[in-house]
Formats: sequence, C-alpha cells, structure tokens
Amino acid sequence: MTAPDADRLILRTAARKVSAQIALVCAACVAVVILALVLFALYRSQPAELVQHPAGAGRIYIDEADGLLALILGGALGVMLAAAAGLVSARRAVKPLGEALAAQRRFVQDASHELRTPLAVLDARLQLAQRKAGPDSPAAATLDRLRQDSAGLAELVDDLLLMSAPPSADHTEPVNVAALVAAVTDDLRLLAEEARIGLDCSVADGAAGPPLARIPAHLLRRMVTALVENAISHTPESGRIGVTVAAAGRNVRIMVRDTGPGIIGIEPGRVFERFARGRPAWHNPARTSYGIGLALVKDAALRHGGDVRVAETGPGGTVLSLELPAA
Repeated sequence: MTAPDADRLILRTAARKVSAQIALVCAACVAVVILALVLFALYRSQPAELVQHPAGAGRIYIDEADGLLALILGGALGVMLAAAAGLVSARRAVKPLGEALAAQRRFVQDASHELRTPLAVLDARLQLAQRKAGPDSPAAATLDRLRQDSAGLAELVDDLLLMSAPPSADHTEPVNVAALVAAVTDDLRLLAEEARIGLDCSVADGAAGPPLARIPAHLLRRMVTALVENAISHTPESGRIGVTVAAAGRNVRIMVRDTGPGIIGIEPGRVFERFARGRPAWHNPARTSYGIGLALVKDAALRHGGDVRVAETGPGGTVLSLELPAA
C-alpha cells in the first residue's frame, strides 16, 4: 500500500464515520418528530360518527395504520437523504485534511532523509576526533558521549522516516516475536549491565508453537528496543527488568516490567504523548531521551492493529504492555 493510498483510506474512513454520525443524529431527530406527530394525531383523533361537519364541507379520513406507515416511510426516506448528504459533505470537509496529511508525510520523509547524511558525517568526524585524541585524552569521555548522542539522533531520524511510511502488514511475513524479543534483550543486556541493572527475558510458547505477529521485523525491533531502553532509564541501580512474551487470545503480548519508582512527574496515560517525559532514575541514562520513543511505539502499534498501555505503575515498578494481532 502506497502512502497516497493509505491517506485515501484514512480519509474515506473518516468520511464514513462523520456521515454515520450525521445520519444517526438525523434519525434521532426524525424519530422524535414522528413520535410527536403520532401522539398528537392520537390525542386529537375522534370517531367519525361523533364529528359534526358544516353542510357542504368535505373531509378525507385516513386510517391510523396507513398514517403511521406513511410517517415511518417518510422518516426513513429523510434519514437516507440525510445520510447521503452527510457523506457528500463529510468527503468535502475532510479533503483539506487529506492534503494536509499528505504534505505532513512528505515533509517528514524529506526532512528525515536529508538529516541522515549530515548525521552520518557528524558521527564519522567524531570517530576521527576520538582516534586523534586517544583513549587517555581528557576529551575522550566527552567525545564518547557525543557519539552516543549522535547515534541516538540517527536512530530518532530513522524512526521518524519509518513511521512516515504507510503500514504494510498485509504484505509482511509473520515474525517470530519470541525470537526477536530474545535477540533484542541480548543486545541490550550490555547496556543494562553498564547501569548495574539485571535484564531477563522469558517466553511462554503456546500449543500452536511460538507466538507470531504480522508486522515488519525491523519495526518491531525498534518498538521493543524503545520499551526496554525506557525501562533502563527509569530503573535504579541493582534493579531488574523482566521482558515476557506470551499469546493472549488472538493477540501476542509483550510485557516489560521494571523495579523503578513508578511513573513520576507525569500522568501515566500521558507517557505515550510526544515529548512527554517522566522523571528518570537517579543513575545516568545511557542515552539522551527526547520524549518521543514511546509515542512512536504507540503510533506503530495502532497502525498495525495493536496497542500499548501502562498495565500498572507504583512504587514497586511499572509494567508496559504491548499487544499485536497474532498472525
């Protein structure tokens, strides 16, 4: 699915929702009007033989059932016309949003692509400066920190470029979630050990074998990495982080549990907002946080039919739960 096709699908879905809401409101209004007319007609109706009419005055009497049927049919026709008008109006209303969405996607793609080259050059120059300074230089620690920051910026740019692409789960081979999460955990174990934090991974295989999900493997790797890195930055020394993978009905659930102080300085529901950051642990985080990692995880999960949430948080730690549809 190309980006324009994905945008059109989003806009058509939004137009259908708006038109459905308009139709429901119109249906409620028509139903109230019909009910009022029926009650009024029943209240004013009298048997024909008790009504005296002046000479020469003609009257046409309609059976109550026929009148009620006419009101219902007229109301149904009104609702259908209102729904059609609502659909046309909704499509016209969301057209500027589609243009804005396409412009935003192009800007993110172009900006991310253009930033990759200068960041690569910056990393190369920092690496050259490290070699010239030597490991015993007073600037060695600063240069190493700068390289870590530039690597974090490069990964952030890659994430933005990745998230600007339309979802392609329908054309993606199923991913062995257990194997991928285990590999990510192994890669980040050194990072956790530097912060003096234990990092464990456990997988619960179901009767049908290891859990599978239909999502790009590189995207899932970045999502799990962001969750674990977030746990590392919010777990104090001598703490532990546990990552579990298990089947949960029709979904695959990845849970990251830490032993930090819980979410502090921000409402738990806001941790997935862009540039929202909670208070880190008292050890130095291994990488600068820009407050966008969890937001990208949320976006990626929703775009592929899943979700991520704060399962629990408190003085004993925080649990983040990522669920994706099983393949």
